[in-house]
Amino acid sequence: MSAPQSGEENRFPTRYPHFNVLDKWATPDWDDQTREAIRQRLENVPPIRFLTPAEVTTLEAIVERILPQPDRSAGAKIPIVPWIDKKLFDDARDGYRQDVLPPQRQSWRSAIAGVDETAQVFFGAPFHELDAPSQDMILKRVAQGDPPGEIWRRLPSHVFFSKVLAIEVVKIYYAHPAAWNEIGYHGPSSPRGYSRIWDGGVDSWDAQVEGP
Repeated sequence: MSAPQSGEENRFPTRYPHFNVLDKWATPDWDDQTREAIRQRLENVPPIRFLTPAEVTTLEAIVERILPQPDRSAGAKIPIVPWIDKKLFDDARDGYRQDVLPPQRQSWRSAIAGVDETAQVFFGAPFHELDAPSQDMILKRVAQGDPPGEIWRRLPSHVFFSKVLAIEVVKIYYAHPAAWNEIGYHGPSSPRGYSRIWDGGVDSWDAQVEGP
């Protein structure tokens, strides 16, 4: 199984000058199952099938403030919203949910609408049209649990933000090889496994920090 073709999307930024996670492709670190999973993340970004275009626009703006990617061009950013949409389209659940929240599809739709409603209350404009400081202020209110708006009377904003939204965004981001590259992580070690499993332990084949 050959590695993905090198291209702009695979020039992952990293503070490890001699490390590229895709160099692990043909090594004992990864088996065929691992390589196929990584290829899917790189080459088969799912289409939007659940969220409406307006919801996508709002959610993309939210994600951009939660986990901005300033070092990447628009076409090279790790896709996050498409994978959230796939989870909602498939209705793939985590096996549990916060008892104060409705089912996940309803929670996401309500929360996205709630952010826009709060933006309208404060600024009279949808969330995606606001400048970054205004967006951050709104998300801070959502995270604190005190944003204005009728929707948030039915949906605890701080629970959704901390237990659903932030977790999902970070999980998707760090499931992508580009994120592995920037932190020097060589991906799932299957079938090799790990040897230095203590806190702070770095295996010999992992990225090594160079210089001071």
